[in-house]
Amino acid sequence: MKSIQKSGEDYLEVIYGLLQKSDHAHLTCIAKAMGVTKPSTSRALHILAQKGYIQKESYGTVTLTAQGTQHAEAVIKKHKAIRTLLTDVLGVSPKAAEADACKIEHCIGEETTEKLFNFLKL
Repeated sequence: MKSIQKSGEDYLEVIYGLLQKSDHAHLTCIAKAMGVTKPSTSRALHILAQKGYIQKESYGTVTLTAQGTQHAEAVIKKHKAIRTLLTDVLGVSPKAAEADACKIEHCIGEETTEKLFNFLKL
């Protein structure tokens, strides 16, 4: 799998979430959900398409490829596990845990992720 930056993973998560509510996601909706401009979103989507994570139609419809879906689901699972650890084990408030999970999910390695999943029995 080609490398992807934190912002790319954030885009995949947003697209995945939008696709759970509808059969398609539009550039405008993605930009709004991310809190960024449409030109910024367009650039990010172009990079994700080049790397094989999404398919993008000229009229703004975006779908995830199998690779994109797999990567988004992996990031979401990691995010949920970190949030659970922070709230249920460490007693962090849900709001702080959510904010911290968004940061941590992008920087922990595979070994740590595997140990976290085992610890939480996921």
